[in-house]
Amino acid sequence: MERKSPNITTKKERAARERRRRRSKLVPSEQQQKQQRERKKRMTSTSYDSTTINENLHDQLYEPVNDKLLGSGSYGLTKLMREKASGKHYAIKYIERGDKITEHVRREIVNHRNLNHPNVVKFKQCLLTPTHLAVAMEAVGGGELFSYVQQQGKFNESQARYFFQHLISGVEYLHNMRISHRDLKLENTLVDLNETPTLKICDFGFSKGGFDSQPKTQIGTPAYIAPEVYAGVQPYDGQASDVWACGVLLYVTLVGRYPFQDPKDPGSSHKMMQRVLSGTTEIPSSLSEECKDLMGKIFVTDPKKRASIEDIYKHPWFRHDLSPNVPLGNTQPGPADGDMLKELQSLEEINAIVDAAKVAPQKAKGSWGYDDDDDCDPMGGSGDLGGSLDVDY
Repeated sequence: MERKSPNITTKKERAARERRRRRSKLVPSEQQQKQQRERKKRMTSTSYDSTTINENLHDQLYEPVNDKLLGSGSYGLTKLMREKASGKHYAIKYIERGDKITEHVRREIVNHRNLNHPNVVKFKQCLLTPTHLAVAMEAVGGGELFSYVQQQGKFNESQARYFFQHLISGVEYLHNMRISHRDLKLENTLVDLNETPTLKICDFGFSKGGFDSQPKTQIGTPAYIAPEVYAGVQPYDGQASDVWACGVLLYVTLVGRYPFQDPKDPGSSHKMMQRVLSGTTEIPSSLSEECKDLMGKIFVTDPKKRASIEDIYKHPWFRHDLSPNVPLGNTQPGPADGDMLKELQSLEEINAIVDAAKVAPQKAKGSWGYDDDDDCDPMGGSGDLGGSLDVDY
């Protein structure tokens, strides 16, 4: 009787062996994809028991510093509040519960949560009240950089460079953390006057994080929007569009107007868009050659040829009077870890609070007693430098 060779296996046996191998060990690419899916699932997890959310905790922890609002907008109100236990001041943004609590709100909080940089406003916590979602963050007493430009008209190169160095440090950190801001502008930069003046980036409502989808939406403020965003490129490089916006911000601080405004029709957004698409701007001859060279490398319509953040901070104009206290390159802080991570509000709690806030409020007013008719300092740039308007095309 003929004996069957032990080295010969049937097609069915080989298929079964392959199935067992795949079950025991995923190939690396599949494993990476699975880890990414699990991490994203944790970011939107609501395993935190929402029934334990204390809607009175806000009033137990915080009290108003005064009756004046820091700002208001389509999102709601921002007020300066005092933490009762420590006496520290925090800016708290109040967003009305219900339809205004979108996934953009969740993304803003999640992207902002673990940022820790001297040039980025720090997140404190989010809370639920009977009528609003309350987002507490670091209070910055000096106001918007926009206001300083309005008051002075424009800065000299030394002044503009000082704040631009802070801006680039903060933006590089965001990009290291895989976050594209997508709405960098004067109105979203605050000046801290506690010690030496320090610029801080705020408002992450349009930001995109590393686990979000690639940027596709034409979103931002018209004067700061990059040409590839106007052109409808999908997806586009959010970091390169941030660089363009940094260039616009630098130009405005130095010149006192937006770089792509039509001189004959400065209020026309359409003409401005056409000039952005073609890269048509005038860099004043009064600026130094180094400054003009840097702007020329930023205002490049092709995002692949545009200067990077590293190109900017290695440029000779940028390096003048650069403080060693400004983190750049390998001196940038890393992501939150250890004790710092333990102090952060958990993603589970944040997601449970945001989900609960989607339920419409039961009362018309919050416990702090303000409605939309109260007097306030407008947020988002009420002053006129040729028009600044948040848009989502």
